[in-house]
Amino acid sequence: MKKAETNTEKKSRQEIISELIDGLEESIKGFMEGEKYKNFLTKMSQFHNYSLNNQLLIAIQRPDATLCASYTGWKKQERQVKKGEKGIKIICPAPYKKQALQDKKDPQTGKTVLMADGSPSQEIVEVIIPAFKVGYTFDVSQTEGKPLPEITQNLEGNLTDSQKDLRQALLEL
Repeated sequence: MKKAETNTEKKSRQEIISELIDGLEESIKGFMEGEKYKNFLTKMSQFHNYSLNNQLLIAIQRPDATLCASYTGWKKQERQVKKGEKGIKIICPAPYKKQALQDKKDPQTGKTVLMADGSPSQEIVEVIIPAFKVGYTFDVSQTEGKPLPEITQNLEGNLTDSQKDLRQALLEL
């Protein structure tokens, strides 16, 4: 008798889970096509992506950091860095230009152009020299101002008995 009850119980849980998954799929479709998601992605695309080295530097200096941007980056998001906050040090590219002499090349053959005396013809070119400097970034917790868009909302309130059963079934899975 217990087996029959267990099979019925399992079937109803499976049905509940199936309905939940169907509802979830519909919600996701609506969410992915909605304006809220598009606005969120647009806003998040404006934040800088940090290199692995800078991610490590951020994690070492501020382990609780979640979303970082430069001072000007936060200003563009209509947020202000709180007074007295210390920036998180990162390594920023700071390339500079320099003029240099270079052998002139024939654009068709790619060979060096020679002068009448047989020496290579030279021209002044601008060369970009890679360099780095220390920069600063700030975590969202170090700022205040216009709220950032969120894609989810916190659920509040109490669960009904059927919702508690569903929660339990999901936890067991």
